[in-house]
Amino acid sequence: MPRLDSIQTNFTAGEISPKVRGRTDIARYQNGAEAMDNMVVDIYGGAARAPGTEYVAPNASSVNPSRLIPFVLNRDTAYHLEFGFGVMRVFKAGAGQVLSAGVPYEIGTPYTAEQVADLRWAQAPNAMFFAHPAFPMQMLRRLADDSWVLSAVPFTVLPFAETGARFNTALTLSAATVGTGRTITAGSAAFMASDVGRRITYETGIAIITAFGSSTSVTAEITSQFPSTSLPALQWVLEDSPQTTCTPSVKGTVGLAITLTLTADGWRAEDVGKYVGINRGLVLITGVSSATVATGVVKADMDADTAAEASAWTLQGPVWGANEGYPTAVTINQQRLVAAGTTRYPNGVWGSRSGEYFDFSQGVNDADGFFYALDGESNGIEHLASVRALIALTPGTEWTMVGGVEKPLTPTNVNAKDQTVYGCSNPRPVRVGDELLFVQRAGRKVRAMSYQAASDAYSAPNLTTLAEHITESGVVEMAYQQEPGSVLWCVLANGKLAAMTIDRDEGVIAWTPHDTDGFYESISAAPAGSTDEVLVVVRRVIDGNTVRYVERLNPSYMVHSGIVGTNPSGAQVWGGLDHLEGKQVDVLADGSPQGMIPVVAGQITLPRLANSIQAGLRVRPRVKLLRPEVQTQTGTAQNSQMRAHKLNVLVLNTIGATINGKEIQFRQFGANILDKPPEPFSGWKGVAETGWQEGEMEVEITQEQPLPFHVLAIVRHWTTNS
Repeated sequence: MPRLDSIQTNFTAGEISPKVRGRTDIARYQNGAEAMDNMVVDIYGGAARAPGTEYVAPNASSVNPSRLIPFVLNRDTAYHLEFGFGVMRVFKAGAGQVLSAGVPYEIGTPYTAEQVADLRWAQAPNAMFFAHPAFPMQMLRRLADDSWVLSAVPFTVLPFAETGARFNTALTLSAATVGTGRTITAGSAAFMASDVGRRITYETGIAIITAFGSSTSVTAEITSQFPSTSLPALQWVLEDSPQTTCTPSVKGTVGLAITLTLTADGWRAEDVGKYVGINRGLVLITGVSSATVATGVVKADMDADTAAEASAWTLQGPVWGANEGYPTAVTINQQRLVAAGTTRYPNGVWGSRSGEYFDFSQGVNDADGFFYALDGESNGIEHLASVRALIALTPGTEWTMVGGVEKPLTPTNVNAKDQTVYGCSNPRPVRVGDELLFVQRAGRKVRAMSYQAASDAYSAPNLTTLAEHITESGVVEMAYQQEPGSVLWCVLANGKLAAMTIDRDEGVIAWTPHDTDGFYESISAAPAGSTDEVLVVVRRVIDGNTVRYVERLNPSYMVHSGIVGTNPSGAQVWGGLDHLEGKQVDVLADGSPQGMIPVVAGQITLPRLANSIQAGLRVRPRVKLLRPEVQTQTGTAQNSQMRAHKLNVLVLNTIGATINGKEIQFRQFGANILDKPPEPFSGWKGVAETGWQEGEMEVEITQEQPLPFHVLAIVRHWTTNS
């Protein structure tokens, strides 16, 4: 019956999954806990009470959810942007909500609440680019704290390609099967003589026009079967360029106005704004005089004025549009605006000209814009990021795009490699050091993608291996708080928060779960001086009504949705709690807990006068230890009988706590301490325990009151008997 003194010196493994509790053979078992509710592990190994939340303001709408997006102008000036249903509001980091004439400042946006959840963005100096597949890319500019402008990006040249033409008329096929001599009839004028040789595509079907009959009828050979004989308007595409000779009026140089003449009808009014690639030059069509004559402005020098035969010139249109789709993802990489993932080109990546975000002119020079389509299945690019390389994440593969060894990406120098095949999900990835943290396709694992010199490749290890139960419901948003601690905050699908303290150099990966009287919906982190401010959107039920609040994580708050107040003369009735009407709130008065007090008409009544208060929803931090493992004379102690004689805990700046329900005495004796709250204590405190438990020795440390709580180490004085 050996008597043992065992110590747990840190919590750097965080809360351990039930699936791992038999793995006493791994080192991280000794540094973990069975439960760590509402706690945050610091990089030194201790576990402290998680920051409470300070009530900031109601959301723009209590009915519709909103999303918080950080806008960082510089380290001293940053904002949290609340995007809701058709509206954007502004919160300045460290200063609260931005008001104009005493009311919340806001501007309109084109997005619904559901679309806001799919926004992707890229930060530029004093501006931000937003991508959504249903809208032209938007640019948000900050003019002042209370002056912001959101509008379509003023592109000078959009990416272009041989996109063909779409028509607002349906087609009827004489037969949908493969074969020659098929008649294709349009509901209204659509065809021209130069369309002979062009393809008609719809879903899996392909037809090549072999003869022109009229503007509403052509003959074609079907080479791939169509799903039906009816092709809906705007859904079928007349691919390729007009199949006829095109002759420029002169050898055009940049800026020169010229005409382009066809030998057969081929110009359409909708060709205005498209580009003609001819004689190694580029012409922007500015007008269509007739079906055979178009006018344009030269955008890239031509090397001749000779006629270009069919297939020797191209008619190219913008690849981003209502029918082709708009980019899903956006980032900034090597002084280029990079966008990716449209409906028509789900694996396509476009880069602007170097140093010119609005110009996507493509060419062969190093500074020209580029286009690259990733290989493999067309999963569609969900996210772009720039971490050592341009990283493209799809639901099936993680890609890197570089220009070669120590070389930038250029139109003629793109080296794309599929690095891992885990796949990503909707939450926007975040960068932590030299790693890109993203959520795996199913939404339950967080992976860290980074370059490994040993293998000259990228890897993406799972950071949730030992805590898979915490993220089991799915991760819906992430935000990284670099200061004062290195913490990744995750909003979960079940309405809880998860925090992961991460420090690779110190070997810290510690997950902890966090709950509240409500449902977390969004989170954002932005620098505010020497620390990073974290705001959350929380949905709560108050006085029978659903409300949504913006709240700030604040380590000086021991409650949620809290308020503070001071009155030098002292007061017994305190207001400012309208946002918690009808709730029971936890109250600190002059630093002393007052218990739970109901909010009536936005006020609480204390049992005595107080000069300062803190009041809000109760939070209960908890640390529950794993059963200890030591080797005894008969082997493992895991399934033996255990008896704890005494439990000692090393705390830092802590007031009050309980161990297994027994209160730890923190009040000290001495002069001038009456009628004063106990001072924070640092050092060893303990309680005596009795009782035998087979295979277990439960130790649960809790803080039942709204007071500081920080655990550094725990010593168990115990006996084991096999």
